[in-house]
Amino acid sequence: MRKRTLQLCFKFVLCLAGALPAVSAAAQSTDIIAVFDIDSSDTSIDQATMARLNNYMYGRLASAGFKLTPQDQVRERVVELKRESHKECYDQSCQIELGKTLSAQKSLASRLIQIGNVCLLQSVIYDLRTETSDKGADGRGPCTAAGIMAGIDQVVAKFKGEVVPSGPSIGGRVETGQLFDRGADIVNVPTDESGFLVIHSNPSGATIFINGKEVGLAPLHLEYPAGHYVIVAEVGRLYHPARQEVNLTARQSARVTFDLQPAFGTAKITSSPSNAQVWLDGDLVGQTNLEIPQKPSGTYKVRLQSPDYLPSEGELVIKDGKTSTYHADLVANWGQLRISSNPPGATVFLDGAIVEDKTPCVLDRVKPGVHVVKYFLDGHGERSEKVNVRRGQRALVSTKLQPKYGLLVVTCSYPGESVCECNLWLDYKLVGQTPWLHDVLATSHRIEVRCPNGGTGSETVTVAHNGRSDVNVSIYVPPPKPPPPAPRMAAPEPTPSYDEPKSSSSSSSRSASTPSYRSRGERKVLFPLTLSIIGGLSLYEGAVKRTPVQMGLDLGFRINVIPWFVPGFGFWVTLESPHVGTFRPGIQWYFGDFPMYVRTAMMVTLSSSPAVGFLTGAGIDIPLWRNGIWALELMLGVWSKFVWPFDVRIGFGHRF
Repeated sequence: MRKRTLQLCFKFVLCLAGALPAVSAAAQSTDIIAVFDIDSSDTSIDQATMARLNNYMYGRLASAGFKLTPQDQVRERVVELKRESHKECYDQSCQIELGKTLSAQKSLASRLIQIGNVCLLQSVIYDLRTETSDKGADGRGPCTAAGIMAGIDQVVAKFKGEVVPSGPSIGGRVETGQLFDRGADIVNVPTDESGFLVIHSNPSGATIFINGKEVGLAPLHLEYPAGHYVIVAEVGRLYHPARQEVNLTARQSARVTFDLQPAFGTAKITSSPSNAQVWLDGDLVGQTNLEIPQKPSGTYKVRLQSPDYLPSEGELVIKDGKTSTYHADLVANWGQLRISSNPPGATVFLDGAIVEDKTPCVLDRVKPGVHVVKYFLDGHGERSEKVNVRRGQRALVSTKLQPKYGLLVVTCSYPGESVCECNLWLDYKLVGQTPWLHDVLATSHRIEVRCPNGGTGSETVTVAHNGRSDVNVSIYVPPPKPPPPAPRMAAPEPTPSYDEPKSSSSSSSRSASTPSYRSRGERKVLFPLTLSIIGGLSLYEGAVKRTPVQMGLDLGFRINVIPWFVPGFGFWVTLESPHVGTFRPGIQWYFGDFPMYVRTAMMVTLSSSPAVGFLTGAGIDIPLWRNGIWALELMLGVWSKFVWPFDVRIGFGHRF
């Protein structure tokens, strides 16, 4: 009897287990969920990354079979509420009320919490009819885009009632790794003696399972009874899971480190021309030329789309730790159309849209197919032509426009109504004399008459098709010009008095006030002499040493015509090695008047030490202070033959 009862219970449990997915599926098929954006206010994740993660979560829920309200509708209602109340809608009560207005039966609220380098995603589904929570799920991972995506995968799997896999396969991708045996069937002998497990992962934040039970995120320091343990580390879809077995000894520590192998690579997608839309497995990911870091390994369907080009499709295989490339030469999906007319200058409409240029013109990037070309030209009848444009070819379309005429009669008269014969210009062309009668194009014309006596007249007339237009141009005669005035005679100059003495004061004063300038060819050479006392610090062979006090005599020369450029030379004598004598040729730049200057120099030194010999180097002297002929200078130098030889010296000198 007991055995039969157990069998009936076992069958009931199996039936119940089989019915639960059906119940869950039924709930998914009937209930509409309003998905709100993740509340990331407790994290340091930027808004752009969160926008991509929100889109990823919406897509994962939709692909899992949940019925969702349009994402844009939810965001629009949230924006409206923020505009009205100036508050974000992260509160559960607020989201429940908004969910009801969206005709949804349930709402999904999610919150992202950052603890150190680990992010915990908590999601709750609320029943809007009862205003109570329906179910909840959480996921965790490192606080990176990949880690949060792994947490989203965990939440969706838990809502579906599935066991979170180690390497899920989505959209045709290969699995990132195998599902390890987590050692759930291992039973250790009970003991009171324990040891310590120290678990680390690279990258950190991996989910750790010990004998099939999730214990937390690495790094971990745990105390366990002595025995045999199977430890598994998993980090979402971007790393392969890893498994290690440990025999834990009493009062001992076992250190376990997981170096998780990446299950992702880098993808570079290019096209010619660039700026084509890139679709991976039906998702828009950007434009070419595109580089995608940390893309889960697998095979992806690639589709490139660009206006005026045929779409290109192919496959992209991404391998662990590799950079995969995909390139497509897009095929142009257009032809060329040349449009002409007789006479030229007609306005053209292509499929009802006006063309900027008048005939003749050439249109590029015309879509293949049959097009309608319409011509419009004043004084001519409208024409329509059909043309078939083929991909990669040039099509020609031309037409002869039929003119439309009317009769134009032109006469001209003076204000007294006396008729005269004048030259006639029609549309700025001389056509004859008035009176004039002729057929012209049925459009607007400009009429101008010019008479021999200087009279002129003009008028604009519109000639109707198959009609007569009579125009009488009134002539305007300008009044006669007055005679020019007689020329005025210039007054005679007064005769100078010979009794008055002539003076040259103006010329003398002008010459006296004129400054005298030296010619540019004049040069003045100065020979400045400097006596200096120098001391400071030097860095030789990695050690700072005090330099000996030095005395030097520096002799240079200066040319006045180029005061900023002073070539110079000098000879220096020091009191101890390694710098016994220094010959310093160089260039000097003076600031203002003598003696302020900046000097750069190449230096050659003869040392008294046979081990040192000749030294070469370079330096610069920078003036710090001057007072007349006294000057204080900062001297910097670099020498050869030593490791990092560097001099910093202060010199005080007297210029003669």
